Amino acid sequence: MIYSIIQDIPGRLRIALTLPRFPAVERCAVEAQFKDLAGVEQVSFSPRTATLLLRHDRKQATRDAILETVAAAPIPKSRRPRPESELERKKKTVVRAGLLLLARPLIPPPIRPIIAVYGALPVIRRGLTALRQRKMNVDLLDASAVGAALATREFLTASVIVSLLKLGEYLEEWTRGESRRLLSDMFHTGDEWAWVVREDEEIRLPLEEVVEGDTVIVRMGGLIPVDGLVLEGEALVNQSSLTGEGLPVAKRLGLSVYAGTAIEEGSLRIRAVQVGDQTRAARVVKTIEAAEVVKAESQSKSEQMAERIVPYSFLLSGLTFLVTGSVSRSAAVLLVDYSCAIKLSTPLAILTSLARSARHRVLIKGGKYLEKLARADAFVLDKTGTLTEATPEVAEVVQFGDFSREFVLRQAACVEEHFPHPVATAVVRQAEREGLSHAEEHAEVEYVLAHGIASWLQGKRIVVGSRHFVYEDEGVDVSAGDPYVQTFADRGNSVLYVAVGGELAGLIAIHDPLREDARHFVAALKASGIERVVMLTGDNEATARTIAASLGIEEYHAQALPDRKVEVVKQLQAEGLTVAMVGDGINDSPALSQADVGISMRHGADIAREACDVLLMDGTLDDILTARAVSREAMELVEHNFRTIVAVNSAALLLAVTGAAPPVFSATIHNLSTILVGLRSLQPLRKEVRHS
Repeated sequence: MIYSIIQDIPGRLRIALTLPRFPAVERCAVEAQFKDLAGVEQVSFSPRTATLLLRHDRKQATRDAILETVAAAPIPKSRRPRPESELERKKKTVVRAGLLLLARPLIPPPIRPIIAVYGALPVIRRGLTALRQRKMNVDLLDASAVGAALATREFLTASVIVSLLKLGEYLEEWTRGESRRLLSDMFHTGDEWAWVVREDEEIRLPLEEVVEGDTVIVRMGGLIPVDGLVLEGEALVNQSSLTGEGLPVAKRLGLSVYAGTAIEEGSLRIRAVQVGDQTRAARVVKTIEAAEVVKAESQSKSEQMAERIVPYSFLLSGLTFLVTGSVSRSAAVLLVDYSCAIKLSTPLAILTSLARSARHRVLIKGGKYLEKLARADAFVLDKTGTLTEATPEVAEVVQFGDFSREFVLRQAACVEEHFPHPVATAVVRQAEREGLSHAEEHAEVEYVLAHGIASWLQGKRIVVGSRHFVYEDEGVDVSAGDPYVQTFADRGNSVLYVAVGGELAGLIAIHDPLREDARHFVAALKASGIERVVMLTGDNEATARTIAASLGIEEYHAQALPDRKVEVVKQLQAEGLTVAMVGDGINDSPALSQADVGISMRHGADIAREACDVLLMDGTLDDILTARAVSREAMELVEHNFRTIVAVNSAALLLAVTGAAPPVFSATIHNLSTILVGLRSLQPLRKEVRHS
């Protein structure tokens, strides 16, 4: 590589490199060739000036090694130039149109009409395309207005209108891009490069060049750029940006790590499994952007109404010409368009509100559900995992007949360990805590959804589950446990029945503490205008009544099986209510799907997370209030924008009809209103969520 020394002082060396100017050489490709040199402390390369600054340990040997490396280093391969984006293309078009307008006084008069017609050709071409497709839309409106100006030899008016239309298109594209940029920044993985091992050497690569299977090295303080598995090292990783966990998580060999999370202590070698757009953080962004397609009802209605207005614009323009005989007035009418602003502002308001909720760890899967959540006037709440901590503990074990307490707990744990449910986990944990080993003695386990679990033990059928399951389905007499059940219910405990060989062997009382914020949450829902708050639980009537009373919930349903939960939701919908269902279990998924908007917790069952319309990444009740506040503000913004669009454009239309405003004024007002509501639609990303 050809070079010259610009500055050479102890510990600092600045070198000018002779490099190709186009396409530009990547900064990291140059810096990577010097980072491993012994004694080099810092490397910085400026592509603009093609200068390389190195700080070193002031040793002559280090300086000589640097210069030898510069002389021997090959010129880094330049990356292909990035293709021009749509925003850049539109920006160039606006700049050219603006320069031509400014230079118009210097352009000979015979050439001005040619320039005006040439600039108007794209607008007229779009209008002709709409006409061929028999679409009466805004493209046809714009083309008609520009054509009218050209026909009446108003070439300056035509040029100004075209320039304003191009400016409006550029600003619309910029506004959309800004919303997506703000969205992506929330899940940004940090620097756009990574340290990767290639051919036993650690090199610095742009993120887009990291591929699946690469070994990526991340050290303390660094952000992990890929989803992958730990190959080597140990570290404490802060995953709060993605999972909401408040404390750093220990990562070691074989464990998964995710892009966008940070290493607080230690270092890791990671095998890249998902890179670029396939990482979890990128998929979150994609989920929100894809959710824009699921339109809110108000958005669809607004767009349909805007499209229906177009024919009336033509009609009014024609009537204006018939009455006044003024082509200028009729052209001014054509340039007033409602649909353009509506079609920009409403999707942007929805998208930015979805992004805003994601910033607060709430994923709403579409504008439709954002609107439904804002309109919800009934909330159905599953008890376990929603109103409770989902960390139940065994409160008491009662034995009956010839069965011992240890036998009841041991055999229940032996069966329950096959069932991934918080209550089952509590039983297994209690048995471990008491040192009761529960070796496999039973036959194949049978799980009965929402009822319980059964197996065979030494030729006898063992069942563990609800009263409904043990008494009604299995025909076991459970009357001996009734006195205890009432006591447990008064404490707010759930009850597991254990029966062996058709006899009641024991009861296990389960205590699942209520969330600290559960009472505040219920009160806040009611204060926000929710008409009905309903609690569903699989507990018996007495337990359900005790818990509901402690939370201030008047309406509840005990021993609610999946079918019953769906029935409750349907009944509320039949009463004309918009129902939000909150649940996190397998049993809740049918009701989540039936509800107008289903809400689930991140820690819930996979099927519940899939069936829901709103996913709470932190799994807190406060997140539900946040989601509701965001949704209500979003709908208020959509309505406010719509009123502004109608008011401003109607005023412009009145001025156009009366002749008080020329076509240029109509085009200016139309584009300014579009830009105004578009920028206002970005506001949700810059606001804090406030709720009671």
